[in-house]
Amino acid sequence: MASKALAFSRSPIEVGWVFKEASSEQPFRPVSQFPTVTHLDLMHHSLIPDPARNKNARDVQWVGEREWIYKTTFNFAETSNKDGNDHDKNGARHVLVFEGLDTHCRISLNGQLLLRSDNMFLEWRIDVTDKLRTGPNDLELYFESTFLVGKQLEKDQGFKNLYWNGDSSRMNVRKVPCHYGWDWGPTLLTAGPWRPIYLETFATRISDLGIDVEVLDTLDTAIITVSIELEGTDVDIASTLVEISDPSGRTIDQGEIQGRGSCRFIVPNPSLWYPLGYGKQPLYTFTATVGGSLHKVSKRAGLRLVELVQRPLPGQKGLTFFFRVNNIPIYSQGTDWIPPDVFLPRMTLQKYRDWLTWAARGNQNMIRVWGGGIYEDDRFYDTCDELGILIWQDFMMGCGAYPYHDYLVQSIKAEAEYNVRRLRHHPCIALWCGNNEDYMFAELHHLEYDPKDDNPERWIKGNFPGRYYYEVILKQVTETLTPRIPYHLSSPYGGTYSNDPTVGDIHSWRVWMADQPRYPYQDYEKLTGRFVSEFGMKSFPCLRTINALIDDPAERHPQSDTMDMWHMAPEDQRTISMYLVDNIRHGNDIEAYSWATQIIQAESTDYSSRAFRRLWRGPGKEECAGCLIWQLNDCYPAVSWSLLDSAMRPKLAYYVSRRNYASILVGATRRVVEKKANEFTHVDIKRTAYAELWASNLTLDPVDVDLEIKFVTVSGGSCVHNETRAITLLPNRSTELGRVDFPGSYRDSSAASSLVVHLRLRERRGSRRVLARYTEFPQPLRRHDFSSAKVFIRPLDDGRSWAVGAAGGVAKAVELSVATDDDDLVDACLFNDNYLDLVPGDDQIITIDVNVLMKIPRGLALIEKHYG
Repeated sequence: MASKALAFSRSPIEVGWVFKEASSEQPFRPVSQFPTVTHLDLMHHSLIPDPARNKNARDVQWVGEREWIYKTTFNFAETSNKDGNDHDKNGARHVLVFEGLDTHCRISLNGQLLLRSDNMFLEWRIDVTDKLRTGPNDLELYFESTFLVGKQLEKDQGFKNLYWNGDSSRMNVRKVPCHYGWDWGPTLLTAGPWRPIYLETFATRISDLGIDVEVLDTLDTAIITVSIELEGTDVDIASTLVEISDPSGRTIDQGEIQGRGSCRFIVPNPSLWYPLGYGKQPLYTFTATVGGSLHKVSKRAGLRLVELVQRPLPGQKGLTFFFRVNNIPIYSQGTDWIPPDVFLPRMTLQKYRDWLTWAARGNQNMIRVWGGGIYEDDRFYDTCDELGILIWQDFMMGCGAYPYHDYLVQSIKAEAEYNVRRLRHHPCIALWCGNNEDYMFAELHHLEYDPKDDNPERWIKGNFPGRYYYEVILKQVTETLTPRIPYHLSSPYGGTYSNDPTVGDIHSWRVWMADQPRYPYQDYEKLTGRFVSEFGMKSFPCLRTINALIDDPAERHPQSDTMDMWHMAPEDQRTISMYLVDNIRHGNDIEAYSWATQIIQAESTDYSSRAFRRLWRGPGKEECAGCLIWQLNDCYPAVSWSLLDSAMRPKLAYYVSRRNYASILVGATRRVVEKKANEFTHVDIKRTAYAELWASNLTLDPVDVDLEIKFVTVSGGSCVHNETRAITLLPNRSTELGRVDFPGSYRDSSAASSLVVHLRLRERRGSRRVLARYTEFPQPLRRHDFSSAKVFIRPLDDGRSWAVGAAGGVAKAVELSVATDDDDLVDACLFNDNYLDLVPGDDQIITIDVNVLMKIPRGLALIEKHYG
């Protein structure tokens, strides 16, 4: 049956593309790249300015309300059969494949309309066997304005959708929700062929290679079921050879499948895949070849057992919510992920790898792909497989009451099936999640939502019919296609209400959000839950990013029109200024103000992530099992919650999260006890201070350490008391280490406010290296004078390390940077730590790694600035 002529081939259709506005008299122009979207091509021809610069985003809004034509001509060398058969005279089919079209597109070949696409998240396949002609073929893509299509659909349904962020009509279409604008990003409504286009030729092809991995509880055996779907001729009798190669590349087993079907493999003593920090990430290769050599498909998969554990907590309300991988309870620590570029075709493998390497260097073992963006590119998940980053994968719906229509039911189901099939083999996928905040939305807007109502017919007749998508369609798709990957209805979703802190996950926004109380970030210990999947504090981008994107020096100040544009949510300017004035002294020029916002973001990140991790207390005490900071990345130079700005420059909070996500952590919490002389007095009150001490060990072995405790004066830096305690940190949990009273004359809470509590954990044996340190400061910082501290930086002999210390006082928020005006060198230098708190006598060693394409120049110097 097999012959070389009939072997599968895929020819990219990527050259010769031109575009124009459909109603314009202007000529067609070459595209800037392929794949592409309108804004990239318009920028390439200087027809619009870069929306990321200055106030340009305002001036390009017209693009999203226009229609656009993309077209090209490609050659086809084989004469097609015109007799109506579904294959040509050589027995081959020819299929046009569109991996992604944004969004409402009329596809025509040689002047004949083939299909109307209406879902950005789907791959579209069109059999053109009897439509191709020998020689040139004209392919045209006519993109309507999805914004206007959505508005018409919304009008036709007879009611306006309820929503947060963007525009209400976004819920009538299957386009990236955040393209309509969000509270961290601009409105930039793109259109175009955003993913590759191919012409496939085949007699028989493998349309789906499914890999179901069952690792037994004993971990000594993996049972793997490989399933095959075929398309083309002889699909019921074609033979497919399936081979498995171990991580070294050695073939360890093979089997044969006749037609569509499956075969089962037993792998004894498998090399198991583990999340970052818990083990290695070996990947097996699964190769399927149909008909001898007609078509070959390979996928890599990791063998692992992943579970979502929700069980009662002894002595507490609610249930746990933690992931267990290969029988190891995992404390999930990481970030939420948004689309990494406003113009998605600009993303490359290297950019994905760079973003995710920042996450891995920051000790992040989980990323949540948020439901207002995209199902990410295969390269994203491949990289997460390699780095050991677990993925919480939302479906692309969020922040609103989605309407119920037959066209949406069909489209959402097809979208879910396509993307679950595409992604299910990745070991990084730990959870499917139905949406972002839609149940929370229903509760806050008092929609017709009763968790006890289990009748879908009633749901779709009410004003919260989106339940049908989450509780029927998506649940059925995931349970059918991936029975071993858990499904969660929404984020957040819990018990009697969606943000129940004792069941499921929560979004902890009572700090920051304008429609919430905007509590002090020092209160995060009261705002925890079983799994905190969103929380954060906004800050400005890095100064170099601001200066590079705002051309007019007069606009480089915190209250400029440009900076107002970069605040994406109502009340942001007031909220950020409130947290600043509550907590720190700061200047008001752009350099001082932007730096100050990054300080409060860093401090807020410290108070939150420490409080959450402290509650991972071990078996039966998993009071908080997850900490995902909103958000890792940015796609636009916004004032946002990101740990790295849109230029991939780390903010100060990145280094705090990196330290707090390390395997060993130590902490202190200051407390004040009041004792009244009588029950009525407001005057005769004795207030004494002490500190609660705790540490966390996420390794799987006990760790013997010495806990060094010092009380040091903020001004002057004098140590007024020190002691050492020998302790053992139990594995994979936090350990309470008792309390320590403030010494002598400093026990009164007023006097105690002049001291910091400085902790170090040192190895008890061997090198005696410092495993963790922490300095607990009196709050708020604005009440204290840090001006006496002097910071010194001393280069070490290796040319890439420096000793950094303080004298004369405690130095707060020490930021180190490279003493150069070379932006490329600055961006290439990667600090192992930064944003330091320094106590006299405890010098810290800072090391720089550099991008492999650069070398550290001889004599490179560091400079610093610090708070106060």
